[in-house]
Amino acid sequence: MILQGVDLLMDLLMKSNYIVSIIGAGISTNAGIPDFRGPKGIYTRGISEKVFDIDYFKKDPTFFYENTSELLPIILEAKPTKGHLFLKKLEDLGKLKMTISQNVDGLHKKAGIKNYIDIHGNFDKFICINCLKEYDTNDSIISLIKDYKNNKIIPKCELCNGVLKPNVVFFGEPVKGLELALTEVQKSDLLITIGTSLKVYPVAQLPSYISDNAKLVIINQTETDYDHKAKLVLHDDIDNIVEKLKIY
Repeated sequence: MILQGVDLLMDLLMKSNYIVSIIGAGISTNAGIPDFRGPKGIYTRGISEKVFDIDYFKKDPTFFYENTSELLPIILEAKPTKGHLFLKKLEDLGKLKMTISQNVDGLHKKAGIKNYIDIHGNFDKFICINCLKEYDTNDSIISLIKDYKNNKIIPKCELCNGVLKPNVVFFGEPVKGLELALTEVQKSDLLITIGTSLKVYPVAQLPSYISDNAKLVIINQTETDYDHKAKLVLHDDIDNIVEKLKIY
């Protein structure tokens, strides 16, 4: 019998011992967090990529807070999806060894996943762009952001009064943990990419580094440039797939 679809995915999961996942915005859309480049993504709502440009942030941080005052609370208050809980279950079973996240929402961490790399950072902390003091993202910071359109107050450092920037990678800043991510991909016997178009570099290159004996599974609503190289491609919502697998 030739296995296909979810049956083949289950078979690959059962036979693999070193699974690595790469997750993108598509795993978090069911939590109410919009993706960036999709049909209803952030960049289709009048928010330009300039919002996440580090040079522009340093020049005019008000532009960032003005354009993200509604988005950031959604991200900070979101809950993990079935897709995140599915990965947590795989980690608990000893199958999933590393989750490489392109997301900044931290939902994989909220789901309890212990081994992860936040390639683009996350909103767990804010950092002063002057003295580099770190602040946990607390209720005070969230309140300022929520009310920005009314109060026009930017979160600032209590030590030097410098502007606070979320600990996420802006355009013009280096990504985090890329070398470790590459090492983990090379060690994997099964690489699963979930909810990512695999178009944003340098993460887009990672699937090309799997070993000859490793398998690639792609779960994404739309086609990717790696579809033809994958053992299995599922153009579906990850939560729908998890429902069928009954692993979460």
